[in-house]
Amino acid sequence: MRNIFKIAIVGLILCVLLGTGTALAFTPTEKGTIAPRTVWSDRGIKGTVSGKVVTSLDQSTGVSGTYVALVNAMNPNIEYFNTTSDADGNFEFTGVNATYSSTLMKGMDGSSGTYQQGMNEYMIYANKSSIGEGYSSSFGIDTNYTSTETGPVVIYAGIYAVASPTPTSTPLPAPAPTSTPIPVTATPAPTATPAPNGQITALTLTITAAIVALAIAAIAVYFLYLRKK
Repeated sequence: MRNIFKIAIVGLILCVLLGTGTALAFTPTEKGTIAPRTVWSDRGIKGTVSGKVVTSLDQSTGVSGTYVALVNAMNPNIEYFNTTSDADGNFEFTGVNATYSSTLMKGMDGSSGTYQQGMNEYMIYANKSSIGEGYSSSFGIDTNYTSTETGPVVIYAGIYAVASPTPTSTPLPAPAPTSTPIPVTATPAPTATPAPNGQITALTLTITAAIVALAIAAIAVYFLYLRKK
């Protein structure tokens, strides 16, 4: 159960990386490791793995001279076999131990518990130093169909690309001189002309009349009501 969980995690990570166009690949360092022993290899059942190396920029044309390795899908650092792709980008591995039986639905140890592990035991690693590197999907060798096609192994271009020099910006031409506008003097708004000294305005007359009226009213009240008391 733990192995199935590990395979699922590795598969999920690889799917995310491939889906986003990013290949987080590592050159195997444990080379010459003997392929995993299985109940099927003990019976002499082995298979052939083949495929084609392409780039993420052109998946119709094979990449020749690519380093190709058959690795452990759960630990791609472990390499079982390696070869070089031919002029058309094709590669092939023979004598690879079978890992599961699709008819019996049994895995590497002959039980159903390792069936999923057996279906995802191997993976292909490809590296072209002038272009980039990448992985295939995980796979296994079926005892009933021992010739396995991995499908295109995509190398994600640009990982080893040499940075291009940064282009210098071209200065823009100086703008053509424009005619100098003629200054326009703003005309101040007209101000009210104060009334000449000694001239009585209408407002002054109104205020004066109101004061006189109030004084007369106060005197009338005094004589008519307050004085009698």
